[in-house]
Amino acid sequence: MKPAAIKQILDDILLEVVSAPASYVYEPQRNFSRTRKLLFCTVIKMLIGMGGNCLGKELLDWFGYSEETVSVSAFVQQRNKIKPDTLKHIFQRMISQCDKHTLYNGYRLLAIDGSDLRLPSDKRESFSYIQNDETTKGYNLLHLDALYDVLQHVYVDASIQSKIGMNEHKALVSMIDDSAISDKVILIADRGYESFNNIAHCQEKNWNYIIRSKESYGIKFDTPSSKTFDIDQLITLTRRQTKQTKSLIKKDPNRYRWIQPHTTFDYIKPKEDNLYDLPIRIVRFEIADSVYETLYTNLPREDFPVDVLKELYRLRWGKIPISVFFPLCRYFINADFFDNCCKNVVFYSSYRHYFRPHSFLRASSSSVYLNAISSLNTAFSASFSLRCACRFISSVALA
Repeated sequence: MKPAAIKQILDDILLEVVSAPASYVYEPQRNFSRTRKLLFCTVIKMLIGMGGNCLGKELLDWFGYSEETVSVSAFVQQRNKIKPDTLKHIFQRMISQCDKHTLYNGYRLLAIDGSDLRLPSDKRESFSYIQNDETTKGYNLLHLDALYDVLQHVYVDASIQSKIGMNEHKALVSMIDDSAISDKVILIADRGYESFNNIAHCQEKNWNYIIRSKESYGIKFDTPSSKTFDIDQLITLTRRQTKQTKSLIKKDPNRYRWIQPHTTFDYIKPKEDNLYDLPIRIVRFEIADSVYETLYTNLPREDFPVDVLKELYRLRWGKIPISVFFPLCRYFINADFFDNCCKNVVFYSSYRHYFRPHSFLRASSSSVYLNAISSLNTAFSASFSLRCACRFISSVALA
């Protein structure tokens, strides 16, 4: 998609937001009611377009080092009037309108991964402040999870949590449930995401999944004695320990499973008598001499034999794997820099940084990016040009 088209889409979305500010500011009757240098639309554009410099430098850049440059205090006051979900709304609207879906045999391939965000140390921010004990220095840390389209190389959703008590499963479930994607989806997840609740949410959303399983622990099954296999297993879950359920579990422990009261499973409430079925296909294959991997999936064997599953999972680790794209994007566009570790500011900063890789990769050929990460040396030598490209696309879209 050309930069001019992205600019028009963003302008239309901003016009929609500015025309109905009540949902996006804290005090609709007062906020942005007077004519100032920093209008509602201007502040949003600045939040999206800012880079990784300190706030004062960013303001000087924005106003061209003129006498009209507003103070940091003035900008912060205006920024604090905007709800953090505003940028998330704009991001999701842009994603839905800018994406020309690249599909794999009719399926959209989405990968899930997470990354920690280190913030400036500030003990006043209890949401992110961590201190292991009284003798050590504290630090501020958040955790960000994102859904990533492995064929288009763009983020499609994100969730920010405090590192304290963070739950990647909860973040994944919320993104699955909130997704408005109408295409058929294959969710690709690494070890650690295998859980009955995650699989059930995929099943209820009519999403397919490929989840790599931990060999040592995780969901336990009685599997064939052979080292490689491709089997179907029906799991039936219950929360009750009645005579009937105990008899079923004793008779077929591989199928019937009792969910403990403290275990999260959203489709059977505590003390409910309901049973919930989860049909799972379990595939184990050799990837090297005496090295094996196990995948859980609900894809049909006829259309997705073992070699196809291996290829699909490999795409997660392809030319631009999510595990590489995450830190590289953070490096290229300074996503580790936040001018403040206030919770709301982190939300603003995180979502504003998702616009630029999306705009860059959707607005121009990704060949530069592919070449840039073909080797570590090439990646770092190309970082300056890639950052300039990201900033250029942003400046064109926001001009």
